[in-house]
Amino acid sequence: MAFEFKFPDIGEGIVEGEIVRWLVQEGESIEEDQPIVEVLTDKATVEIPSPLKGKIAKRIGEEGDLIEVGATLVVIEKEGDEEEKAAVEGSPQAQVAKPQAGAPRARTAPQHGSPPAQGPLLATPAVRGLARQMGIDLSGVRGSGRGGRVTREDLELLKGAAAETKPTRAKDVTSAGEVESIPYRGVRKKMGEHLVISRKTAAHFTYVEELDATELVRLRKQVLQSSQGQKVRLTYLPFFMKAAVRGLREYPLLNSSLDDEQEVIQLKKYYNIGIATNTPNGLIVPVVREVEKKDLLQLAQEIAQLSKAAVEGKTRLEDLKEGTFTITSLGALGGVLAIPIINYPEVAILALHKISEKPVVRDGQIVVREIMNLSLSSDHRVVDGTLAAQFLHHLISLLEDPECLLEKS
Repeated sequence: MAFEFKFPDIGEGIVEGEIVRWLVQEGESIEEDQPIVEVLTDKATVEIPSPLKGKIAKRIGEEGDLIEVGATLVVIEKEGDEEEKAAVEGSPQAQVAKPQAGAPRARTAPQHGSPPAQGPLLATPAVRGLARQMGIDLSGVRGSGRGGRVTREDLELLKGAAAETKPTRAKDVTSAGEVESIPYRGVRKKMGEHLVISRKTAAHFTYVEELDATELVRLRKQVLQSSQGQKVRLTYLPFFMKAAVRGLREYPLLNSSLDDEQEVIQLKKYYNIGIATNTPNGLIVPVVREVEKKDLLQLAQEIAQLSKAAVEGKTRLEDLKEGTFTITSLGALGGVLAIPIINYPEVAILALHKISEKPVVRDGQIVVREIMNLSLSSDHRVVDGTLAAQFLHHLISLLEDPECLLEKS
């Protein structure tokens, strides 16, 4: 019996995804729960498993295509059921889903200016937002998607028709020279939208202070030389995460979020630290949970696992949720100073900058110390400047005497 497997609702407000890579071929036998396709959502790349055992009769969509939740991904049939296969291929749905090999996939431009079909306007939130940016009134658009749904391609076709220009190309030539267009979607687009919301919503205030990291550098080297430390890549991040938890316990407003609709500040009694991570597809923030219950080496291992998954595009959706405070660092490229943008709806984010040897005055003498800058951005609606400064100085006092950070709590 033929079964049309549709792109499932995987939660977190996901309404569409981009087909990154097919993991199966047409005609291939598959097992239940076997991954069949990688899909890039607004948050992460996820593998979609097969719901049953059978054979891939048809794949719907090419790599790079956008697919909406509820649209058919593949047609699956039981192996050896040739009668069912013939019935599926002879059905109107299969005829639509199975164009001739090598034939171009033609799209009919959506109607504009005529009244839409009866019923509610069918368009995802992402498409509605794009229409607003393009200045397109969706009330007069009849989409070409399933059930009359308006798609991104509909909007692009409308925009192109209105401007009477050639279809969008990957490369074009202007009077100044060649221009290559890169799709703005997926993780990078979602992060961009998130940052814009943060800048428009949170009242950003940034406080910067200097840290003498000499003892921190020494302690890290000491841990790395231990038998346990040689088994894991220990960066400075676990030290800052442990210090952050102690600071957040002392100043709980920085471990909160502001619910504008309910007009309440929600103080979080758990400590899930997000680690801003650069990936080929853009910046994402995997979350390390229950930091207070883990030691430095456990944190280092978890950071390494999350970072590897992020770079490979295999971050799980659950690893991006429920953070309470974020730390961002560029390591050796950390620079002298940067103003981090709050990971909304959190109310604070800590940026770590590079460590370098500098001459400083200690007890009336000029000495060389390992110095770095820390910058803390906070939402001034919840965390005022004095509180932010007190929190950062508390972190600095812990990091300048870091032996206490070797404990779990």
